[in-house]
Amino acid sequence: MLEQATKHIETMLQKRETFHPFPKYGERGWDCLPEEAKRVIVGRAELLNEKDWLALPATRYMDFVNNGNRSRYEKVYFERRRRLRGLVAAECVERKGRFIDAIINGVWAVCEETTWAIPAHTYSYKPADQGLVDIERDRVTLDLFAAETGANLAWILYLIGDRLSEACAAIPRRIEYEIERRVLTPFMDYDDFGWMGLSHDDPVNNWNPWINENVLSCALVAERDEKRRADIVRKVGKSAQRFLHFYAEDGGCDEGPSYFSVAGASIMDILEQLYLATEGKVNLFGEPLIRNMADYIRHVHIAGDYFVNFADAPARLSGGWEELLMRLAGKMDNPALADFCRMRLAGHRDRRPDRYFTHSDYYFFRALAALFGWHETDYAAGGDVASLGHWFGGIQVATARTRENSFSGLFLAAKGGCNAESHNHNDIGNYIIYANGRPAIVDAGVGEYTKKTFSAQRYEIWSMQSGWHNTAAVNGCDQKDGRQYAASDVEYADDGAVMTFSMDIQNAYGPEAKLEKYRRAFTFDRPANTIAVHDEVRMTECLCPVKLPLLCAEKPEIGEGTANIGGLTLRFDPALFAASVEEKPLEDGKLDASWERKSLWRLTLARKDCRTADGWTLVYEIRN
Repeated sequence: MLEQATKHIETMLQKRETFHPFPKYGERGWDCLPEEAKRVIVGRAELLNEKDWLALPATRYMDFVNNGNRSRYEKVYFERRRRLRGLVAAECVERKGRFIDAIINGVWAVCEETTWAIPAHTYSYKPADQGLVDIERDRVTLDLFAAETGANLAWILYLIGDRLSEACAAIPRRIEYEIERRVLTPFMDYDDFGWMGLSHDDPVNNWNPWINENVLSCALVAERDEKRRADIVRKVGKSAQRFLHFYAEDGGCDEGPSYFSVAGASIMDILEQLYLATEGKVNLFGEPLIRNMADYIRHVHIAGDYFVNFADAPARLSGGWEELLMRLAGKMDNPALADFCRMRLAGHRDRRPDRYFTHSDYYFFRALAALFGWHETDYAAGGDVASLGHWFGGIQVATARTRENSFSGLFLAAKGGCNAESHNHNDIGNYIIYANGRPAIVDAGVGEYTKKTFSAQRYEIWSMQSGWHNTAAVNGCDQKDGRQYAASDVEYADDGAVMTFSMDIQNAYGPEAKLEKYRRAFTFDRPANTIAVHDEVRMTECLCPVKLPLLCAEKPEIGEGTANIGGLTLRFDPALFAASVEEKPLEDGKLDASWERKSLWRLTLARKDCRTADGWTLVYEIRN
């Protein structure tokens, strides 16, 4: 699809000098922005203008190797880029020159960074270096944020390059030099960056579209050689096609909804840039896969800012893709997606596009496209838009709610899959339940990333373990990580009244669990407004009773065969299970912010006796 569409890109691509997707400095488009947006952009930049640019000392870069900390370096690193975008936008709005010195200092500071790759992504170092890049020995690392930094500087060059030349001609030349050295040359010289997908046959994750979209920006607005510019675009198409190659036709994102912004949505950014750069000659928005990828986020929305947070995803997402999908929904002939985005925008009037320049890490292209695609009617309140249910067979995720376009009643999401997914948690058979739009049975999500997060010690982190998901401990064993630990015999059906989803999850456990069969079946009865979870287990030997951990957003109130969890009631057989509750303090800033509470609670239903062949049913309903 993408590779084929860009095969003869040189015959369709506008020249760099004529590529004009957004107004530049001094052009009328900036004056036509809403007055509120201009006021906010300039007002925020005034607060930033007098501040010194914070230093990024070597010892902060060394943190990741020395103590596993990522945040001390990244906080300043990302703040530099946000601040620079905000100052540039303000200068384009005001055109008085009072932000130029700060912009020059910011560009210089970013260009002087030894590497644009963050410490966690640096490809090679020796212990004696304590994580520092050796510029004589180490190859340039083209990671997510090196590419994004290049794109930010490229759009700065596009917007105010001429104005910067008047102030100091060395600045735009330095920008072009650094983009070439750190982004475009390594992109063209090497095929073995793993994210490219060009040197292996394994699936690639969000790194692929995330980096490719930013490389594309660099090529379109900063590369002067037209032949090389076309060659770079062609390679972007070839590499991004590797990402699409591994996507199921249903568009499901195995990395979860938080990574949709830099996975499926990044593909949309690539397609929109190509559409603009070829004056519509490259138009893939009608492709079923592209439409389904865009629609994914609508189907995993629960209520408010809550989304189905399987994999490394927080419970609540602030969005950042709404304007993008709103623009593209028409090209996809997808009014339901447009209505969903309009609902989201109307509910977040404080998150209008002007915020993307100072309060967001989203790319400059997406921020500019949102700003100049601004229509006040997009923020007008509309009706509730809620998918009745959906099945993503490629990633084996099912969703269902009581009523379409209503956040009252029950919402269920459950998953099969395998325990080697991108950003994997050991969670085969896991499920979450919300009652009237509020969390009840939940997935904790993910805490702050550290050195351990993407290492051999990943599953030492509690929130990655099956024991802290809504699965089971069998013969004292939790699930294991690896592609072979997967669901099998998966079945799904939904006739609009009843949704059923079942799987065998015995292969999620190792041989020490002594499992022959573990079938978990979900039944969502919409007329009755109940969810039943039925388990059938068969073991070769029962060494200890099965335990069912259930992670809860509210402290469960235990009764005789019942547990009230916020607005949800769980019914279980008290002859089979003993119930206990333990508090899990959220001693992590990201988890704390995600849940807006200090603790979650684990309700454990422990089987009272040991049987090699066993079965039970848990029933969930709205609390009376």
